[in-house]
Amino acid sequence: MKEKIGQVTLDYTWYPGEDFYCDGEVEKELLELVMKEDAASFDRIIRERRDWPTLYHLSPQRGNIVSWLPFGGTEKVLEIGAGPGAITSALCGKVGEITCVDLSKVRSQINAYRNRDCANLEIKVGNFEDIEPHLDDDYDYIFLIGVFEYSTLYIHDRMPFHEELRRLLRHRKPGGRIVIAIENRTGMKYFAGCAEDHTGRYFDGIEGYPDPSAPARTFSRRGLEQIFLQCGAGDYTFYYPYPDYKLMHTLYSDWRLPACGELTDNIRNFDRDRLLLFDEKKAFDAVIREGEFPVFSNSYEVILGPPPAVRYCRFSTERAPRYRIRTVISGQEVLKQPEHPEAREHVRQMEAMGRKLAERFEGSGLQIAACRYDAARGAAVFPYVAGRSLAELLDECLREADTEGLFRLLLTYREYMSYREDVPAADPDMIFANILVRQNADGSQEWTAIDYEWAQETAIPADRMLIRALSCWFREDESRKDRVAALIGEEAFYERLHLNAAEAAAYEESEDFLQDKVTDQVTALGELRYEIGGKVIVPAELAAGYLADKNRAKQAVNLATVQIYTDTGNGFREEESRFLEQNYGEEGVICFEVKVPESVRALRIDPALCPCVAALCGAQLCADGAAAGEEHLQTHTKLFRKYAQSNGIRTGESSFLFATQDPNLVWDMNKLRRKTGVKKDAVLRIRLQMAGLPATLSEQISQDGIRSTQ
Repeated sequence: MKEKIGQVTLDYTWYPGEDFYCDGEVEKELLELVMKEDAASFDRIIRERRDWPTLYHLSPQRGNIVSWLPFGGTEKVLEIGAGPGAITSALCGKVGEITCVDLSKVRSQINAYRNRDCANLEIKVGNFEDIEPHLDDDYDYIFLIGVFEYSTLYIHDRMPFHEELRRLLRHRKPGGRIVIAIENRTGMKYFAGCAEDHTGRYFDGIEGYPDPSAPARTFSRRGLEQIFLQCGAGDYTFYYPYPDYKLMHTLYSDWRLPACGELTDNIRNFDRDRLLLFDEKKAFDAVIREGEFPVFSNSYEVILGPPPAVRYCRFSTERAPRYRIRTVISGQEVLKQPEHPEAREHVRQMEAMGRKLAERFEGSGLQIAACRYDAARGAAVFPYVAGRSLAELLDECLREADTEGLFRLLLTYREYMSYREDVPAADPDMIFANILVRQNADGSQEWTAIDYEWAQETAIPADRMLIRALSCWFREDESRKDRVAALIGEEAFYERLHLNAAEAAAYEESEDFLQDKVTDQVTALGELRYEIGGKVIVPAELAAGYLADKNRAKQAVNLATVQIYTDTGNGFREEESRFLEQNYGEEGVICFEVKVPESVRALRIDPALCPCVAALCGAQLCADGAAAGEEHLQTHTKLFRKYAQSNGIRTGESSFLFATQDPNLVWDMNKLRRKTGVKKDAVLRIRLQMAGLPATLSEQISQDGIRSTQ
């Protein structure tokens, strides 16, 4: 009735003899994988396999949803619906003992193997309804992460959600907590065109689940509150995981809600296609200004029981290990804590750099938030500073067409950055988002730099600081540059700030260095989404016949359609893509131009929207306006062939084989600018030759070893 895997005990007392819930062959693959590999290999495996099940079940980012909680190391924990153990892994090293319940034997074995060294873990296999009467009644924490919505499947009661909660409340010790993470039925992404996570149907939750056979049911905030109150659980606190609870990187609360401009990471459909009905960032900004964000948060994390002191948490995990940290607002403190052992020194040095910055800016009027290193907590501790970010104030000036207010803020920033600028103490990341401005009753302002994680003992000219701050501000929201141009004129804007192209070029070099240093080739989730995620379907383009369909006429369009993406700092986004109006000509050859402004960090070209073979026949990168001609097309061909990255396989020096519905070629434009010497706004002239593959042939190629990304 029991089995030992490493130090983990699996209890099969209540196991019915077969798994009634299974995701198919992928679970067997995962089991074989975790039997051979340890957690240190998961990042590499995710990058190699590049598929949603592997990312979802193995990504350490899954654990963010629980690892922010203030554990003391002795807690007794119950996890319902533990599955393959992504959440369990995050808990085992932080609590005293943990009991998991899951109805799948295969999933429980995956959990056991990946946590085989954890002697504090026991897994009970079977239906919760059968196991529940035999559970203890003194758990400090009870977790339901992506589980509560399935209550109808394993609780046989007329009101299964209420019954589930009532039973769990009996097993919570006095002062203990129940933690529920669940999608919001009225989350912004569902209005914008994401299918409901569990049914796969568009607008299903918004419409109230018209099909009663839906496998799961989520709730609005008000709907959850009604269940809690009807069950006598009136002590609860809502948190808002962003982008959602599955792969959260930021956690907000009613005490610290998102500010306008913060929610930019919205295209996250890893597992299926989605529509794109409007710009979610703009919609989020609108509801934030109206104070309605809690209604539209994509997910909720609810703590039933005493509220934790944590008000906000951001995980910076898409970095090299030596820079991976989390930022936590707890009470009146802001803590920066290492998320990886190698990041301890990065956190420890913040105190010394804070003192150097304070010495430099003393007497300037710009305050530097004080920092002290707390060895007991292993954290750099800052005071919480109230105020609005400089970025938010600049946005307000744009909305209100307040030109003078805009320049007053920008010139004040420049004045502060000019103060003793020759002193070797500067923070290249002292951008608008990292400066808070507090308005006093007498009309005066207090400016405070709150985040100097990247401070260094180097003097940085004020002009370069302003250029980088502006560049980051524009990249976070491309519409800002358009609004500035409409309000003032782009040339007049830079002239009034006394900025020039040479300073901008100097910035680009420093920015390349900083980004390479921080990421160290770590693959961001945004990049993975574009490689393994479903299509993003823009209805207007669908109506024009651009996107895939099973009939032959649409397939011909797919074969002849080239899509171009530009990455200006937020990854490849559908909002920053376009389709070529021209098609392939004789022998499947196409020649076209792509404008590549300085703000473009990476370029992606999809040679078709179906499996194909594509050859890069010629390429030239030149300054915008330079002479065109066939004779120039070989100028940079070798460089573009050498540095091309793709989701296909190279079959020669210039050709690529794609067994996927979404073939793509990607280039790091900063690297190519350095190699070609073309620094300013540029034009890429390129010639491709392409031939489509029959679906049956592409499937056979995939089976023979070329993994399709769809």
